[in-house]
Amino acid sequence: MFAGGPFRHGGVMITATTRASRRTPARRTARSARRLARQAILLAAVGMLIRFIGAGWDDIAVSFHSLLSSNAELLIVALGLEAAWLWSLAQVYRSSLVAMGGSVTRTQAVRVSMGAFTISRIVPGGGAVGSVFAARELVVIGNPAATTVASMVVSWWISMSSLTTLVLGGIGIGVLAGQVSPIYLIAPAVTLAALVGAGTAVATGLRRRRLRAGLVALAQRVAAKTGTVDDPAQADDAFRTAVERVRDPRSLLHIALWGTASWSFDAAALWLMFEAFGHRLAIAPLLVGYGAVNLLQALPELTPGWLGVIEGTLAVTYAAFGIPTGVAVIAVLSYRMLSHWLPVAVGLPPAIGMLRRTRSPKPPAERGLVT
Repeated sequence: MFAGGPFRHGGVMITATTRASRRTPARRTARSARRLARQAILLAAVGMLIRFIGAGWDDIAVSFHSLLSSNAELLIVALGLEAAWLWSLAQVYRSSLVAMGGSVTRTQAVRVSMGAFTISRIVPGGGAVGSVFAARELVVIGNPAATTVASMVVSWWISMSSLTTLVLGGIGIGVLAGQVSPIYLIAPAVTLAALVGAGTAVATGLRRRRLRAGLVALAQRVAAKTGTVDDPAQADDAFRTAVERVRDPRSLLHIALWGTASWSFDAAALWLMFEAFGHRLAIAPLLVGYGAVNLLQALPELTPGWLGVIEGTLAVTYAAFGIPTGVAVIAVLSYRMLSHWLPVAVGLPPAIGMLRRTRSPKPPAERGLVT
């Protein structure tokens, strides 16, 4: 095995080793820079929150007393809205998988979605890591890797497009009512145009074998993590089928409706938090802050679950719209407790199961796959 190899290819081996050694310090420097950036951003966000809490402590105390004395029932309603958000979010992924030709029960979809949600908030890498574990889980229960990958890409695209459309529409109404400046329309309009353009480009590009080959390779890596084998020809067919499904508006309508419902439930819960503390937000200011932080969460995370950044951004945004600083802080923190920390806790059992999942999948008869 080793005879002749080092002599014939020694130069190549030395060159490869030298390049690897050259890259290593650069990679270490980049990792150190990212780590320092995360720490700096987290410290800045937490520091900003502490400053706001100190400046608005009197408002916080009064608002909290008011909540406990007369508006506690609104917390229960907000909790119900967050439960509806999590349920409908799971149905976004389920309806996308079904549209692409896969199959998963509603209960399985909720379990996978909750587990992936928790993993994305506690494991470095954020949403990308959560998506990998979700994809692996869906393959384990019997879905082809290519179909799973295609459905997750489509569900993310439609979900973000639904959010941007919702935000754009709400801010547009606010502009017509004189609640906010038209300048707030720029960011969601540009984002929606980018999403539509990217979706069109991918759908068009998937007709070309070269791009499909890259996605087939990705699907095979996902399948390999579960101990299964994804046939390249079948994977290629799956991606071509996905293109045809995406081009059919009827296939996307169901996903878009679930996506719009999920964002609406969550935004309504945030609105209720301010209502509970005695301040009614107009729809446009509400969606300016809500849209900004949720589009931010689509980016690679610099802190776990964007901890500190989301809270600080929302508090600053709503304080800028005239909400007292203390009220803005406590309303945002209460909302984050319901929309972030509580779902993370609820999703911990399925997340632990997904993290401990062995590579060898169960036989088809034991998977509980719905046909």
